[in-house]
Amino acid sequence: MKIRLLPAAAALPSADLVVCFVNEGMAVAPPRALAEAVRLANATGDVKAEFRKVALFHTRDKRWARLLLIGLGKTGELSVERVRRAAALAQAQAEASGVRAFVLLADTLPQSIAADALGRAVAEGLVLGAYKYAAPSQKPRRPRQAQIASVAFTGKTRADFARGFEIGRVGAEAACFARDLDNGPANVVTPTRLAHEAKKLAGKGVRVRVLEKRDLQRLEMGAFLGVAQGSAQPPKLIVLDFAPPGAKHTVCVVGKGLTFDTGGISIKPAAKMEDMRYDMCGGGAVLGLFHAIRNGALLRARRKVRVIGVVPATENMPGGKAQRPGDVVTAYDGTTIEVLNTDAEGRLVLADSIAWAKKTYSPHAIVDLATLTGAVVVALGHEVTAIMGNDDDLVRALIAAGKASDELLWQLPLLEVHKNLNKSKFADIANLPNAAGGAGSIAAGAFLGHFAQGTAWAHLDIAGTAWGGEAKDYYTGGATGTGVRTLLQWLLA
Repeated sequence: MKIRLLPAAAALPSADLVVCFVNEGMAVAPPRALAEAVRLANATGDVKAEFRKVALFHTRDKRWARLLLIGLGKTGELSVERVRRAAALAQAQAEASGVRAFVLLADTLPQSIAADALGRAVAEGLVLGAYKYAAPSQKPRRPRQAQIASVAFTGKTRADFARGFEIGRVGAEAACFARDLDNGPANVVTPTRLAHEAKKLAGKGVRVRVLEKRDLQRLEMGAFLGVAQGSAQPPKLIVLDFAPPGAKHTVCVVGKGLTFDTGGISIKPAAKMEDMRYDMCGGGAVLGLFHAIRNGALLRARRKVRVIGVVPATENMPGGKAQRPGDVVTAYDGTTIEVLNTDAEGRLVLADSIAWAKKTYSPHAIVDLATLTGAVVVALGHEVTAIMGNDDDLVRALIAAGKASDELLWQLPLLEVHKNLNKSKFADIANLPNAAGGAGSIAAGAFLGHFAQGTAWAHLDIAGTAWGGEAKDYYTGGATGTGVRTLLQWLLA
């Protein structure tokens, strides 16, 4: 979708549809040119201010054939999330009306929310709400409607609104890029395809390189290679590097890129196994972040930071060459790992990636994202991501970024007792807890923490939030693209 913010002094352009917002206890205040149309609409008694209530009117003015009013609810209940959803609803209603383009009057939003947050929410709602995955089909695709939106905002805080609007646009487009990768079938979105898409992000300050199987063997990444050895698809370690001039700090963002996960020899149940296309959503989030970076998302960042993205991409397949439960592999940092369950593979590929990133770049912080454990869905459902780590300041910063993006994070404890869960009789560490008492998500985090020792590190378990969440106007199913906007907000803070 293409969106633009109209110049401050620009006259309201003609359009097949104009969208205004209205909230309880506060009359809508459209531009003078639309005042008569709004007055007539109000006179019908059909204008409702409850949240998500919509009313469509035909006007007498040829410049604006239709007027759409969307309710925001009570003034005291207004939030950034409501604005985001209302903008997405505007796009959906415009598309349902069959218009090619429409105008959204952001001036009719109450100014109780900071202008930059308003701008970001409007842009995110429009772009994320317009997203639809284009599934492979022999049928020709019908041209979509309402894919062009002009946004008007002329308030005194317009500069702040414009800044937020641009960040929101770039971040939402990046999340949609990640959604497309995540939603793709596993026979199409292979490790090789992920590497190909990553290479297309090179330029404008972003460098990309791909480590092949022979490179992983040379580096002695035994944990990663153990997972990959059952698949005919060659593994890839995708590395993206954005190093702006003057950067004094380096952060590494690592995303699990399992393009399909059968569980290996410890095979998963057949029901819903097709959803394992989403096991690469952590890697998708990292690529989405770099999509935003390449499109200028960090040009106005308060601090210059070098950002390294690492995506270990492979499949986890059964077969004669697949690793077995009970195998012992040696990770990049020399740690020996007993593989008690081949379906606990994500922590294996991340272990080598985290250890390698730590040694190669000596970062100030490492953040990993992974669809790591089913246990986190039991604990937190599909609306909240679990976070844990070894640095409270880093964890708090990410939680704040998630809150600002309405991608909520909830901290789980990571205690010494949890580290003991991964003890092994036959190796330094096991890839599955040795107790039957639960804490599966925390034990997995503790496993990863072993390889990040000495560096500030945080782990986001997105197994619940990567897909399957509740519909909310700007998300209606499939992959959510979660993590992209949170990471961007964290880097911008």
